[in-house]
Amino acid sequence: MFPIARTGALFALLASSSYAAALCPLTAEDAQTLPTGHAEIVLGATYFDGLHFPLFTPAESATGASLLAIPQFGARVAAGNWAEIQATYELLRLEETFPESGRVSRYGSGDARLSTKVTVLREQPAWPALGLRFGTKLPNANRQSHLGTDEIDFGGEVLASKHIGPVAAHANLGLLLLGNPGPSRGQDDVFLYALGVASQPLLASGDQGIFIRWLGEFAGLAGSRFDNDRHVARTGFQLHTAMVTVFAGASIGLVSASEDVGATLGFVWSLDFGSAARDGARRDP
Repeated sequence: MFPIARTGALFALLASSSYAAALCPLTAEDAQTLPTGHAEIVLGATYFDGLHFPLFTPAESATGASLLAIPQFGARVAAGNWAEIQATYELLRLEETFPESGRVSRYGSGDARLSTKVTVLREQPAWPALGLRFGTKLPNANRQSHLGTDEIDFGGEVLASKHIGPVAAHANLGLLLLGNPGPSRGQDDVFLYALGVASQPLLASGDQGIFIRWLGEFAGLAGSRFDNDRHVARTGFQLHTAMVTVFAGASIGLVSASEDVGATLGFVWSLDFGSAARDGARRDP
């Protein structure tokens, strides 16, 4: 598929893995964007048990539900030193138990999400990094299969990040405008929040570039008029190697509409296009 020279260049990109900016498995975002010429590709899977899905689902509609998002795709690409473009997409398997029809299983496309993150202020000793993130959900999931709402959602957040002793702290606060698929009039305007921490590298293996980071957060939605409040505690780790970052995590719902438990596993590939371009330029006569 690739000529040999291009295959070598692709391998060079994959081998230039660096410190992953994505805080997977957290939902919190770092206020600082990827450096110029960098990108990240994410591949993962997430499982939720007991989650009321999708949003606007009445609590009494099913006696039990489990949701598996597999595979999940994500990408984030630096657009200069101050901006970052993000995109995610996933396939969903939803299993629900209904009093009248028993167990029902569905598998199909989930929604796509597009976002832009902008760094407003770089971190300094006296103040945190500040940023803005805004984006939309594209209604690609099938409402008849109960895999989505067939509505466009919009959101925006203010991001703050600061290194404090042995951890990096991240605070995200914003507003999410949810399109309402039901007969009730009016969209649902909810507050979006995430308060997360990530440790400094642990158990580093000298010059091999291998280390572990622990991460944790409280995150969710609040202020819903349609029982869309979600509050979750989540924790996990990242294992960084020279080629890829492996992440895994678990979550516990803090309100009845959230999942009872959840788990996620995945990989982040960090690409340095600028380095590959410089190497190619040096090889050219």
